[in-house]
Formats: sequence, structure tokens, C-alpha cells
Amino acid sequence: MERIAYIIPGFGHSPLRQRGYKAIGGFFERQGITPRYVLIDWHRKTPRTFTDFVRQFLKHHDGRKRQETYVLGFSYGATIAFLSATKIKPKALILCSLSPYFEEDMKNLKPSWIRWWRKHFKDSDYSFAAMAPRIRVKTYVVYGSKEHFSVAVRAKDARARIPRSSLRVSRGAEHKIHRREYLRTLERLIKTL
Repeated sequence: MERIAYIIPGFGHSPLRQRGYKAIGGFFERQGITPRYVLIDWHRKTPRTFTDFVRQFLKHHDGRKRQETYVLGFSYGATIAFLSATKIKPKALILCSLSPYFEEDMKNLKPSWIRWWRKHFKDSDYSFAAMAPRIRVKTYVVYGSKEHFSVAVRAKDARARIPRSSLRVSRGAEHKIHRREYLRTLERLIKTL
């Protein structure tokens, strides 16, 4: 059976340009899992919608039954992975620094962040509490200990609400997937797959 890992980058990132994504692909390769780097056109449409981002990801996913699929997403990429999990049913989901922009998170965000979000994302009313119980796959939630507190709150809530989930805190890591601390945490996690 073929084993494939889809790697979805954070907002504005390209797995071909930003450091870190290739290293993560190497971690998967060492476990016999073929990495597939997902290219999202973040600026294709305005206003932006997660519906469009999920659609772009699903075009990369070939949906063959005879493959074991893993999906790793960072930040907005983690949101895309989360929103698509019920459609593709991967073997495991790795949500790195899941963006705290669900309707339950608004109370934890700076007003300027909320204004930017609502201006640029028109389908921004997803309820995490309503969606999380439908995720039935093994889910790893990862965040850095030096990220904004709203990311930690979102990660801990995800761990509590998603069945079959576990939480990993990357000590000393900021909201930067290419940093050594974050990569070390992901390398250890991917070795367990």
C-alpha cells in the first residue's frame, strides 16, 4: 500500500520557497511515506474563502482507496486540513499551529486581527465545536510555546474536542515552522507514524 503525506503550507507560504517544508518532507520520507507538497494560490480570489482553499487542496488529493494518507497543515494550512478531514478521511491529521479564527476564538483575538480577518475572509463563521466531533481520524495537535496565547487556547480546545487526538507542545517554538525547535517536535512525531 502506498503511503502519502500531503503538506499544506501556512498563509502566503509556498512549500517550494519557504524553509522547513522540505525538511518535513524528509521526515516523512525516512518513514517510507512519500511527501506531496500542496500549492495553494492564496491570492487567486478576493475576498478569500476557505471553501476555495479546501477545493484547491482536494485537487491535489487523488483519492485512491489503496493508499494510506496523512495530512499535515501549518496555521491556515492546518485549518484547510481540518476542514477537509471529513471529506478525505486520512489515516492521521497533523494540525500545526491551527489558526484561531473559528467563531469561538474571536474573543481571544486583538480587534485589529478580527477586522483584517473579516475584511479578507468572507466565510469566516466556522464553529469549531460543531465540526470537531465529526473528525474520526487520529489527530495530532502541535503548537509552539512562544506563540500568541490564542493559538495555545485553540490547540488545547482542539485536543479536548477532537476524538482520538493528542497534543504536542514545541518548547521554545514561535509561529515559525522552519525553526529548529518546531522541526524537532515534528521529526519526533512523524517517527511514530
